[in-house]
Amino acid sequence: MLNITNDLIQLKQLIETKAQHPYLLKYIQKPSLDDDKLLLLWGLFNDVDVLSEERNQYIISTMLVQIALDTHEIVSNSGEGIELPEELKNRQLQVLAGDYYSGLYYQGLAGVGNVEMIRILSSAIKKINDHKIILYQQRSIKDVPTLITTIKAIEASLIFKLADYYNQPAWIDISEDLLLLNRLQAEMRNYLTSGQSVVFDVLRDISFDDSNSNDASEKEAQIRNQFEKCLRDARQSVKLSMQKLVTKNDYLLQRVNVILKQTESEVISYVKEG
Repeated sequence: MLNITNDLIQLKQLIETKAQHPYLLKYIQKPSLDDDKLLLLWGLFNDVDVLSEERNQYIISTMLVQIALDTHEIVSNSGEGIELPEELKNRQLQVLAGDYYSGLYYQGLAGVGNVEMIRILSSAIKKINDHKIILYQQRSIKDVPTLITTIKAIEASLIFKLADYYNQPAWIDISEDLLLLNRLQAEMRNYLTSGQSVVFDVLRDISFDDSNSNDASEKEAQIRNQFEKCLRDARQSVKLSMQKLVTKNDYLLQRVNVILKQTESEVISYVKEG
């Protein structure tokens, strides 16, 4: 088996090199890689019968898709009002950068002649965008299970589609659960530092059976309790999903343990602040 640390470092360097464009980087932030998604992709493709060169291209292409999605996600909405020329240029370049990264993924897969992989990832992109609309559309989510399903779809559909294609259900489970936990952790941090979180906004719009009080502080406390339950459930799901993996992956286990410890300590802090 390849040395996982060196392999991931090499893959990350290849992805960053592919994503570099001197002109774009003068005006927009350098794209960041989600190391956990890269690790999950590496684990998945090392559990399936794929040539190493093809495996690397599939991982690189999938991460370029993720970069494209993330780049489009952060496009400013400032164009709704009056924009300064520099702001408009930055926003337009952000859109073009996302399109550029998408083009790189198509180019990479076309190079290995895998049309089926293009179809799989295109299907995942559509699913992700559909669920982003659901998440951000006001009052479109009526209950917590739908919220959780929506977040999982946004965060894990790329890996889900690939794992489903290769008949690797255990990798579907761990990817959905771990990336859900990561997203919830990020939302909690945003909420605690800035008071802003799309997940908390959705929870505020959901009617709970025991919501009888008109007191704003009590309602907010209830929202915090619901979020804490989501976070604790996600942590438990990650533990169970790790047990389903057939191939022992010590590197992933170490990473998961780090995330579990982080979220546990942050949950305790979150509860105390509440």
